[in-house]
Amino acid sequence: MDGRTVVRRWAGFGAAGTLAMYLLVKVVWVAVALGTGRSPVAGASTGSWVALNTVTIGMASVGIGLGLALACEWGLRLPGTPVLLFAWLAGGLLISTVPFSLLGSLLGSGGGSDGGGGGGGSDGSAAPSWEMALITVGFAGMAVGVAIALPIYLRERWPAALTGRVAALRTARPPWAVMAATGVIAAIDLYWACGGGLATNPRHQGGLDTSGRVLAIGDAFWSLAGAWSAWTLAGHGRRLPLWPPVAAGFVASGSLAGWGAWRMPLVLIRPGGYQPYEAPLAAAALDAVSVGAGVGLALHLVRAVRRRSSAPRPGPR
Repeated sequence: MDGRTVVRRWAGFGAAGTLAMYLLVKVVWVAVALGTGRSPVAGASTGSWVALNTVTIGMASVGIGLGLALACEWGLRLPGTPVLLFAWLAGGLLISTVPFSLLGSLLGSGGGSDGGGGGGGSDGSAAPSWEMALITVGFAGMAVGVAIALPIYLRERWPAALTGRVAALRTARPPWAVMAATGVIAAIDLYWACGGGLATNPRHQGGLDTSGRVLAIGDAFWSLAGAWSAWTLAGHGRRLPLWPPVAAGFVASGSLAGWGAWRMPLVLIRPGGYQPYEAPLAAAALDAVSVGAGVGLALHLVRAVRRRSSAPRPGPR
């Protein structure tokens, strides 16, 4: 067993183990709400509280399974399509937040919530400190573990997709619509991060807090990274190694699609009185564009990797 495989195993098991702490807290919250018949968050109905946390229990369970699959040899023999789908969403939802979560902590933002964004209604607003500590450690541990294990797993299973140079790809037309959408998303996020007030929620008069600004800057960064990846994988920068644009496109597309799909129901349903920083219609429209851009970028990435002219088409090991 070489060094990379050992790192993959430890990181995968670490991701699954730490996320189990997050899962434990969520199970306790649902059990207490069902047992007492009331939500611990003011303004949130018991039904909405249970529904929201049941969804996160399902997501955490899938995340634990993914961590184990990344760590174990049987994970290399699983069908490729579902593994890539779950890895794509996990990479987008988790890996994309790691550097900006660290930045937010350094700036004293006080941490984030499950839903992200600058609105209220965090599901942990009434939680004791020990519960929030388990949630923070669980989420951060999963993010770091996946960030380490996933690239090694993908390289071991599909080496042709991450090795060589961009020149190995056949030249293709850049996805202009996707690149335009990512540019618009980045511009809007940076505008709000800088204090712009157009199309914002009147209930948020003070502007974004530090955490909200960091999250908006993170969204803008990955949007621009996705645009760069799409341009490069269309045959530009042919002397570059292949793995940076592939990795950037993989994480950026998953981030755009995953976070857009996660935030849209929060904006539309507003559980627990959740209020986004943006005007609700503007937030829903931006999330819809984000999902479309993420899916479009992912399709462009798949087509680019399959167009390799100097290597055989990769298959499952």
